[in-house]
Amino acid sequence: MTARNSILLIIKQQPGIEYNSLLNKIVGSYGSIESARAALSRSIRYLSALGLVARRGNKLFATGKGMALLSNEMQNKLLLKLNDLIGKKDASIRFETVVELLQTLIERSKQDKDLLLAAKGSVDFYISNLAFLEKDVEKRIHRMQYLHKIFKQQVSSLKELGFSDFRELVWNPASKKTLKAIAKKSKARAFTVECLDNGFRKKAAEHFSAKGRQNDLFLEAKQFGSFLNFVENNSKIERNTVNLFLGGIKIKIDFPHIFVTAPCKQLQELLEEK
Repeated sequence: MTARNSILLIIKQQPGIEYNSLLNKIVGSYGSIESARAALSRSIRYLSALGLVARRGNKLFATGKGMALLSNEMQNKLLLKLNDLIGKKDASIRFETVVELLQTLIERSKQDKDLLLAAKGSVDFYISNLAFLEKDVEKRIHRMQYLHKIFKQQVSSLKELGFSDFRELVWNPASKKTLKAIAKKSKARAFTVECLDNGFRKKAAEHFSAKGRQNDLFLEAKQFGSFLNFVENNSKIERNTVNLFLGGIKIKIDFPHIFVTAPCKQLQELLEEK
């Protein structure tokens, strides 16, 4: 709906609304009251020139022509969408949209008798069509409940088979402590650092006197805590995304976000989850 038609709808729903009251209703959509007043004045002149709005003193009324325009808009947008949706075989798949549109239709019809009359004469569906749709939805609900049960079993099976999962942490003293505990529980003697920024890699290699290959650096487990501090100190200036590998555990640090990936059961044990 255009801004002018929105103004026309407000006038239609509140016959005799005063100019300043109408201005207060639309000012939130503009940067200032001056720009809202200018836009409203232009719209009122335009609507009046087309015979859609009549002005009596400081009060505004929608004319019969204006009411007809709104009724047509109601039919051409909301009703056409409903007619199209409900008439399709896959309406149950888009049931949420149907419910939303029907609710809009009901609320508008309660507020505007003219729109209610237009709606009654323009819908291409009957209550029985909605009853058939309801049955289709019930069938889908039953089917989805069955699939949901199977899906839960599949998720459990994937956990048992050792498929990976991840947890996201936010960088803070507690998460640093958690990462150190993970490194200790992994019992890894060394870890690999994949540096996505070449400048950071060179700086880290020099700082830790570390050997490497391409984007990777190889550090001893005892350097893990120091490396976390190094990432934290350098990430305050520039974004340095790094991946840490401790055996089958991957820790991605995209400061201040941390993503820990490992086989599901192992991940739960590492984070002491039940």
